[in-house]
Amino acid sequence: MTEQQEREVRLKNQSGISQLHPNDQADAADAGGRSRRAIILIAGGGGRLRPLTEDVPKGLLDVGGRPIVEHQMTCLRAAGIREIALVTGHGSEKVRERLGDRVVYFHNDKYRETNSLYSAWLARDFGRPGCLILNSDVLFHPLLLQRLLAAPSPDAILVDLRSGLGEEEMKVVLDEAGRVLSVSKNLDPAMADGENVGIVRLGREGAGRFFEVADREIGRREWNHWVPYAVNDLCSTQPFLAVPTEGYPWIEIDYLHDLKSAREKVFPEISGALESLDLGTTG
Repeated sequence: MTEQQEREVRLKNQSGISQLHPNDQADAADAGGRSRRAIILIAGGGGRLRPLTEDVPKGLLDVGGRPIVEHQMTCLRAAGIREIALVTGHGSEKVRERLGDRVVYFHNDKYRETNSLYSAWLARDFGRPGCLILNSDVLFHPLLLQRLLAAPSPDAILVDLRSGLGEEEMKVVLDEAGRVLSVSKNLDPAMADGENVGIVRLGREGAGRFFEVADREIGRREWNHWVPYAVNDLCSTQPFLAVPTEGYPWIEIDYLHDLKSAREKVFPEISGALESLDLGTTG
C-alpha cells in the first residue's frame, strides 16, 4: 500500500463515515439535526467558457441533456435537502426561466466586481440556520454529497486527496486527524494534501461564524474573496472535517476542456446514479 493510500484509509477511518453504496437510501444519514437548506452560487460570468456563457452562467451549461445545476438539485433533493436557494448574477433571467419557482432566489447585482463569498453573504439569512454551499459549476457523483452529509462533524468540506495540484486548484492542508488546517489557492502544491471540491457543509454554529466573517469582509468592502477564504479564516478555531472523495467522480468546470471532460468522461460514470435518484424523487 502506498503512502497516499494509507493516508486515505486513515482519514476515512477518522472521519467516522461508514461505506455508502449507490443503493443506500439517501436519508439514511439524516440523523443529528442536519440542515435541509442549500445555497447554490450561480452568479459568475464564466468568462473562460465564452462564447458558451455569453448569456448564461456556467451552471446552466448542458451536460448529459440537463444543466449542471439541475443535476445538483437532483442530488440535493434525493438527500433530503428541500430548501434550495440560488444566488444569481450573470444570465439571471435565463436561470429563472429554466428553474421557475422550484428554488428561492437572491440576486448579486455586483457579480462583475465580487466573488463567491459576497454571493453567499447575500443569502446569509437563509443560510444562518445551517446549510450547504455549492459552486454551480461542479458536477459530482451523488455519493459525494451523501458522504459529506454523513460526516460526524457539523462543519465539513469535500477534499480530493488524489487530485493533481497546480496553481489553479483550491488547495487544502490537513492535520493527522483529517481536519482542515488551511485552504487557499496560494498554498504551495507540494505542501498541500488535496483539492477542495467546492461544496461546504455548515452546521448552525459554523454557519453563524461563517457569515460573521462574510459580514466583516463585506463591511470592509473586501468583495473579491472566495467562500474558502472564510473556511480558512475559521478553521483554527472552528474545526472543519475533510471528507475524502475516495475516487468518486467529480469535476469543476472552468474551461472548455473541463466541459468536454464533464460530458465525455465524468457524466457517463455518474449517469446511472443520477438517473436512479431522479426516478426516486420524481417518478
